[in-house]
Amino acid sequence: MSITIGENIKKLRKQRNITQEILAEHLAVTPQAISRWESGVGYPAIDYLPDLAGFFGISVDELLGVKLSERESRREHIYQEIDRMEDGLNPGHGYDQPSLELLREAHAEFPGDRKIRLTLARVLFRSRSENQPDKDRIQEAELLLRELIRQADEQDFRFTCICELASLYKEGWQDERGYEEVLNMLPGIESCREYFVTDFFSGTIQKTDKIQECIVKMIRWTSSVLRDYISYILPNSRENWEQKICFLNRLTEGLKEVSRLLDEDKARCMTPNISELYRYTATYHLARNDGEKALECLEEGCRYARISPESRDVAKNWIRHLEKDRYDSIRNTERFRALCEHLEALMNN
Repeated sequence: MSITIGENIKKLRKQRNITQEILAEHLAVTPQAISRWESGVGYPAIDYLPDLAGFFGISVDELLGVKLSERESRREHIYQEIDRMEDGLNPGHGYDQPSLELLREAHAEFPGDRKIRLTLARVLFRSRSENQPDKDRIQEAELLLRELIRQADEQDFRFTCICELASLYKEGWQDERGYEEVLNMLPGIESCREYFVTDFFSGTIQKTDKIQECIVKMIRWTSSVLRDYISYILPNSRENWEQKICFLNRLTEGLKEVSRLLDEDKARCMTPNISELYRYTATYHLARNDGEKALECLEEGCRYARISPESRDVAKNWIRHLEKDRYDSIRNTERFRALCEHLEALMNN
């Protein structure tokens, strides 16, 4: 059976998570017109075809059902290039010029694709021009992100775009007030699904698996906030290092205790946070010139990294941090080298 133009419009719109309202706004027609086209009751006038094709980043022939699979294959290839680019990014160095050129070409080819537009915005404000932020690129990225936020009808994607815009204000514009204003676009924790579910255990019929998922998310988030509060907000003078070690140890043991309340699979979801806490604790032992204690923490953290469902990402993050100068005092020890080898194996697994 041949695919009608209405079916094609609906398929393309659904693939990109675009509402009829957003498409209608772009074409300056009513949502009811889009609905009629998709249901086959009516057809778009020929004048609309170029705009429709441009919105979806395809040719008019493809909009009519010609070579659609080839076009989608090309899009998937671009997605793979984006994933490789993100995976190979060296944190702190920004994106290089070839990455920016790749995204600009992809955006010109698929102007309506939200993943490509989001990645382009990310590359624009994190790329560097002669090691300096480029204000024109930052402004272009901001416009892209605000447009994506305005059009987003899917909550998780909108959340991602808002977080990127907040990062742009903090890292790009270095505007703390603007950063806070963007964050206010997000709902408070009391509005999230996990908070609602965990607040209504009594008298309700809920699956234990779902309840445990909420607990894991809430505890992981809370532990990350507490970890950063201990590390970056509490005074960091030498006389406070022992107290910070004590706080981090208590937090680590607390996560282990919570893990014992959960089934095995959910308990393993806590291991990335436990692993990170050991790494943070090791840095304070190093600051106190206690290499033995630091190595013990690193080895225990590595053990949790191995059993983590996110082992590859955890290992990658660890390797990046272990390259820092603070580890020079133990870098040439056999135990440290063995630990790095284990992490390399995890990352390449």
